[in-house]
Amino acid sequence: MNDEELDISALLSIVFKHFWLIVATALLGLLAAILVNTFMRPVYEATALMMINQENAGKLDESAYGSFASMEDYYRTQYQLLESRSLLESVYKQLDLQQYEEFEKGIVALRKAIKIDPVTRSRLVNVKVRAYDANLATEIANTLASNFVQENIGNRISMGQDIIRALESTETSPEEQELLNSMPQVVNSDFIKSLKQQEATLERSWAQLSSKYTSQHPEMLSVRRQLAATQAQIATETRRLVQSIKIELSGQFSGNNVRIVDPAIVPPTPVLPRKLINIAVGLVGGALIGLLIVFLLEFLDQTVKSSDDLEKKLNLPFLGFVPHERIKRKEAEYAAMLKQGNIIFAENIRSIRTMLDFTLADNHNAPFLVSSSMQGEGKSNLSANLAVGLAQTGKRVLLIDGDLRRSRLHKVFKVSPEKGLSYLWDKDPQKADYASNIQPAPEIKNLFIVTAGQRPPNPTELLNTPRLAHFLQWAQTQYDQVIVDCPAILPVADTMLWGKYIPRTIFVIRYGKTNVRAAQMALDKLSKAGVKILGAVIGHYRTTTNGLSYGKYGYYKSGYTYYSDDKK
Repeated sequence: MNDEELDISALLSIVFKHFWLIVATALLGLLAAILVNTFMRPVYEATALMMINQENAGKLDESAYGSFASMEDYYRTQYQLLESRSLLESVYKQLDLQQYEEFEKGIVALRKAIKIDPVTRSRLVNVKVRAYDANLATEIANTLASNFVQENIGNRISMGQDIIRALESTETSPEEQELLNSMPQVVNSDFIKSLKQQEATLERSWAQLSSKYTSQHPEMLSVRRQLAATQAQIATETRRLVQSIKIELSGQFSGNNVRIVDPAIVPPTPVLPRKLINIAVGLVGGALIGLLIVFLLEFLDQTVKSSDDLEKKLNLPFLGFVPHERIKRKEAEYAAMLKQGNIIFAENIRSIRTMLDFTLADNHNAPFLVSSSMQGEGKSNLSANLAVGLAQTGKRVLLIDGDLRRSRLHKVFKVSPEKGLSYLWDKDPQKADYASNIQPAPEIKNLFIVTAGQRPPNPTELLNTPRLAHFLQWAQTQYDQVIVDCPAILPVADTMLWGKYIPRTIFVIRYGKTNVRAAQMALDKLSKAGVKILGAVIGHYRTTTNGLSYGKYGYYKSGYTYYSDDKK
């Protein structure tokens, strides 16, 4: 259940994060629906109700002539006949539909305009016709239904006449007479059965007597007369049955099993466009498309945005967030650390400081690097603020600008770049003196800065010398904590060279910007260089994106800076 709740929370956070994108797509869907309702030509639908009874050859036994089909097949056949080419052609010509724009393509267009809609569990069927003109739709529906009724009557009369002619032809042909004698009505007649039994008895008597007497014997003549009379009676009864069948068929085929129950009437309102449905579909469909786009973007997004991403995608321990903060003009990047009260940005830095203490439990004063995979991920910002936070605990902190190519810390703390790290290799002993290249940070007690100094022509060679190792050993004896702000890992190899002397680092990842593959490549380089990852920090984190609220802790937001109502 906990996993399910977390998943739902994550999904909701994604939705809230892209809320305005979903709203925008929903509004686009609504706009599309309004345009459809405005510009779509109205379509009218007329409906004629018909009743189709299943055909049955009356009292004729179905086993003799076969049923037309099972009930289901029969009705399916009738529905197909209602859309048959011959019937549609008769309607098309009768109404001269070629003159109408929507039916210019012939019976293909007419067939598309017709819908046969059977009423469930009944013998009723709706014949629906759509057209731009309400009167035309009504006329087509009624004409189609009427023509189908007339065609059905004609078919039944023609069929009945064919069957009757076939029955009449049996009277003159011995072969057909034999077939007639095998009809179920004849075979199943009780009277004819008794006559045939009597005929069989007389034929046996004739056979017995013929072995004793000649054909002219009185008994033989008597049996012959009785046999002839019985056969004549069988023929008479058979003709009577045939005549009754013909009469029955004549009456049955002259009727009709199809009729119009309710003729179509002119529809008062169009069926298309369905304005309310279109608007609902536009809104819901637009929102669903927005959700699909949002989740697709999230699926394709290979950046790091949460502690979960760090653990699952990069297998890194999480140290904390650095909230995104818009720096006010003429205000230092570490200004939040110097303000009174519980400020969210400062609290996050202090939280990272605490997590770092737990990580360095065996040696709280161990020096460490601050690195990232690419430039602009917030490592210098973290280095400066974390150094201020450590200095506020009473530790003597030395912050070194380890980027000899694109130095920045002298701008952050507003100290001179005319001395610093690059001067350690100067031939002048006074310039190369360690202490002379260290400057105290203005306004911040216990914090000292080593800028990058003048940019050297060969930074990599300078970092790969014993002089740097000796300086770091000296610095650890003079200061409680040494922090090195390193350059980005992927562009240059400087961080790996720093790792030779300080084999531990905090890895900075920019929220929603750092690509997982780039971070993995950087981590792989650090691993091969033997540098231990103390943990990862997500910089430029936007606290409002996941619905985080700090109100219950007494924090208030003003612009991009958070202040507390704590008066203590």
